[in-house]
Amino acid sequence: METDSGEPSFTPNESPSQKRKDKLPKQPFHHIAISLSGGGFRATAFHLGLICYLSAKKYEGISLLDRVRILSTASAGTFTGVKYVTTIKKGGTIKDCYNSLYSFMSECDLVSEALKYLSDDNNWKESKQRTLINAFAAIYYKKFESETFGLLWKKNRPIHLKEISFNATEFNFALPFRFQKTERSQLKSGSHEFIGNKKIHIPVSMAKEIRFSDIIAASCCFPFGFEPINFPDDFIYEEAVKLKDPSLLPKNVYDGDIINYPIGLMDGAIDDNQGVDSVVVAEERMKQYPEDLKEFRSHDEKAVDLYIISDVSRPNMQSYTNSATDKIPVVGEWHFKSLKHFGIICTILGLSAIPLAFLFTNKAVIIAFSVLGTLQCLIAFFLLIIAQSFTGLTRKLGVPEFVVKRLLHFNELKLTTLYTMFISRKKSAMKLVSDVFIKQMKWFSFERVYGDVAWKPRLIMNSAFELTEAEIIKRKKKYSFLSRELSDPGEEIISAATIASNVNTELWFTPEDLSGDKNKLNSLIASGQFTTCFNLLKYFEKFIKHKRYKDEYDQYSEETKKALDQLHRSLKEDWKKFKKDPYWLANEWNRKETKQ
Repeated sequence: METDSGEPSFTPNESPSQKRKDKLPKQPFHHIAISLSGGGFRATAFHLGLICYLSAKKYEGISLLDRVRILSTASAGTFTGVKYVTTIKKGGTIKDCYNSLYSFMSECDLVSEALKYLSDDNNWKESKQRTLINAFAAIYYKKFESETFGLLWKKNRPIHLKEISFNATEFNFALPFRFQKTERSQLKSGSHEFIGNKKIHIPVSMAKEIRFSDIIAASCCFPFGFEPINFPDDFIYEEAVKLKDPSLLPKNVYDGDIINYPIGLMDGAIDDNQGVDSVVVAEERMKQYPEDLKEFRSHDEKAVDLYIISDVSRPNMQSYTNSATDKIPVVGEWHFKSLKHFGIICTILGLSAIPLAFLFTNKAVIIAFSVLGTLQCLIAFFLLIIAQSFTGLTRKLGVPEFVVKRLLHFNELKLTTLYTMFISRKKSAMKLVSDVFIKQMKWFSFERVYGDVAWKPRLIMNSAFELTEAEIIKRKKKYSFLSRELSDPGEEIISAATIASNVNTELWFTPEDLSGDKNKLNSLIASGQFTTCFNLLKYFEKFIKHKRYKDEYDQYSEETKKALDQLHRSLKEDWKKFKKDPYWLANEWNRKETKQ
């Protein structure tokens, strides 16, 4: 039974915790998972703000970022994930990671560099296909990250991340394809890490040679913009040895299906734009960690105490609207029959003009008639070819004659009508793939965690649109328990969040985008920071400090309560600063970058 506000109601003698199946983590904030969604440089910058802020907040003397055990990325989120992982694995700091990512996004003209690389014949003497995605991968290698996946297997410098997954989608069995590293390639229970998936997996010895630049390319290879990147062909380079050896690749899957190489790989966002599924699988694997790894997991209902889903996808999509009938100038009222008729007339005029030229003795007149006749014949040929496009082209495509005959009715439709029909189909198909399909996959993935009651008090959705005006209005109706400080973030934050949310899904920033201190890149980083602060505070108010969880909170030790209070106070102090100046922390990071 619920009250009008949606809050659960209880009888006087019942404790709220007796009615609920979800329980607070036994050790909040000890072990964390994060996933970084796709969404172009908008996502890369927003997620950079997230990890920067997590690095600045400590719980029991350790930063929240250093408590992250699981990292999952999709599409452009992989830029942030890869750069952070490679930086700390080589002994660098979060500042080094920030500087590298900021410079790459603000200084590298990625599209121009890739197109220049694509057009140069000297760059395509190896086995790689001459494709746009391979050109981008080459620039990622030259300008962004030159390490190989094998870096993560080096034991000289352990890192806090124990489960890492950079996600793509494969086109053989329509499954997610994970470039992943777990702390153990084979656990005592027999569970495997499967670099790839259960159908198609890459041997570790071969995976170690894969360049991170190619992993980024596979994860960010979004439809329409790129063609698939093929494994192993497009991953081979001169120094690679294992990647060149086809005998290392499995020939059949466990259920007998033959694996046909090369395997087409595309954007991880196709299957799971938020990288949720990889976190769920990694958490289940962590539960099986042997004794020497148990310190890196929670001994609770879940192996992690908090899961932050960082997402820049729009909460709603624009409704589909019918295409207006656009008039095509001059020929818009024509139809294919008209073209055929005009073609016949031009043929007659052309064939008549050429013999008429020989009835005259004036050279200029002869040349004029000859040119006129030739042009008329060419125009006639062109019109007659177009007039046969529906029937001729469809026959060449193998459409049955039964269908072709019925397509003749299209010959009587005006070109304006046909154009409108084409545009409508193009718009609806694009919306189906880029909006409807992606959102359906998003809900399927979210069901893995939001449909599991044990995840409920361990989830934070960190959305880039969360502090825009429309979302604030909706949240006031939904979460009446939020304090006024959170429910009314103020005009300064709304303005910065709006700038960030209006950035398109692209892999570049123009000079105009980067002008001024409150430019789009800085706004996205700042948005990642203050939105993370907001959601951590909301997590306290929704779960940790909420009266429904009072019995469980009271069971925490005094040390745990003290640590929680310290973190809570620190977050509230930052939130006050963000309300006055949403860019204060981003400006601090940029000043640090300038000094280094």
